[in-house]
Amino acid sequence: MAALAKNIARVHQHIKEMPKMIGFNRIPGTCRIISVEEGRVRVEMDVTAQQLNPVGTLHGGCTATLADIFTTMALIATPRGLPGVSVDLHCSYLSAAKEGETVIIDSQVIKSGRNMAFTRAEFLKKTDNTPIAVCLHTKALVEPKQKSEESQ
Repeated sequence: MAALAKNIARVHQHIKEMPKMIGFNRIPGTCRIISVEEGRVRVEMDVTAQQLNPVGTLHGGCTATLADIFTTMALIATPRGLPGVSVDLHCSYLSAAKEGETVIIDSQVIKSGRNMAFTRAEFLKKTDNTPIAVCLHTKALVEPKQKSEESQ
């Protein structure tokens, strides 16, 4: 139980630091945590101009990146706390979200085994729960390598 509590705290800290990060991990911007529990992370995010495609809606690549980030957070929010590495990411785009709209991202671990994990991220409009996208993300779970005495 102590490992789970520690890993949930890691998720909270990581999400809090996202606005200061560089690269793809900055994409969520100032998302707000709704809840973090074992194997599940729910956040809400206001769609910004930086996240839009040329027709003015949430970019599909941005959606896939958000799915990757938050399903990884859901995996960290487990007793093992392993983020894993992507094997497959599949997104179905169901409707559009425009600048200024608030999107709820509900990410959860469907099944986690010894070497593989299966996760899902659902994107919904906050105003009426209209589905925006559903993404399935398969990850390989890799234990971190221990440093040998020679490399220390």
